[in-house]
Formats: sequence, C-alpha cells, structure tokens
Amino acid sequence: MRRPALRPSARLGRKEDGTVGLAGWVFADALLALTIIGLAAGGAVHAGVDAPRAAAAVSSPSPTPTPVPTVTVTAPAPAPDPVPSMPAGVAQAPVVLEVLVDGASTDDAIRGAVAGAVGDLAAQGRRAAFVLTFGTAGDPGAGTALARRVNAQLDAAAPGVFAGSAKRDFWRAVNAQSPRPGIVQLELYLIQQ
Repeated sequence: MRRPALRPSARLGRKEDGTVGLAGWVFADALLALTIIGLAAGGAVHAGVDAPRAAAAVSSPSPTPTPVPTVTVTAPAPAPDPVPSMPAGVAQAPVVLEVLVDGASTDDAIRGAVAGAVGDLAAQGRRAAFVLTFGTAGDPGAGTALARRVNAQLDAAAPGVFAGSAKRDFWRAVNAQSPRPGIVQLELYLIQQ
C-alpha cells in the first residue's frame, strides 16, 4: 500500500486553508482598484475639469459685462526691521601692564600705581571684561597673595575700567623673564567698542 504524497505544509504539521490565501489576493486587488480610482480622480481635479460647471456654462446665455470701477489703494511701505544691536565682544589680545608692588606698599600706593597704569584706558572710556593678575614671587602662595591684594584694589583704583569685570589671581615665578619679585602683571581683556 502506497502512501499519498504530502504537501509541504502538511509535512510541517500545518493545515492550509484556501480562504486565507484568497483573502490576501482580494485585499491586494482592492488596494490596486482604489489606487487607480484615486489617480483618475486626482488627475481630473488637477486638470481643472469640472463636468457640472462646464455643462451649466454652455447651456446658460452669457450675461453682458458691466464695467466695474477699480480703486487702487497703495499700502504704506513696511517699516524696515530694526537692526538688532550686537553684544559687545571681548578683544582676543590682552593689554599687558606691569605695576611695581613691594611687600611694604599700602593699599593707597597700590591704587595709585594701578590708576597711573590704566590712565590712558580710563581716558578712552575702555572697560575690562576680565583681568588676569600675576603676582611675581619665589613661591606660589606669596605670588597669588600679591595678585589677590592687587585685584582687591582694582575697582577702587579705576572704577570706569574695572567695575564689573572678572578678576583671577595667579602666580608668576621669579626667573630670567621676571627677575624681580613684587612686580604684578595685569592682563586686561577689554570689551570691544
């Protein structure tokens, strides 16, 4: 007795229903039909064809045109957009000043030395955005303390130049480029005008 040949789906243990495959084809055909109808309707609309209006235009007598006066109104020209003011920038190159401040100097002496060093900038109305202050000393603690002491006097020495600016204290070592302790180097990064 010979066994009948099994279909591939039967070998896998599934029963294939013919309606599932048929439903897929019906769905695909319906989608194709709707696409064709949509393209045809869209083409007529885009071409400007409107059958009911065209028939009405042919059957009705054309009215006699009456002249219509035209009034020309000129609108006032729009106001130009205001140019936004750009925020002031900061110069990339610093103005470098050196002030001699020895350990025995008073705060009044420091203010006088700083005011003398920035006198030209104050006369020009220039302002510092930020200031890097380097105190020259043999060790970092003494150098930053000297820079901090000078930074504390900047606003009082020249308020037009230093008021509102950021200030930082740094140490500069005593070496061949800066052989003398007690000199304070100010790097002023000015607001561009």
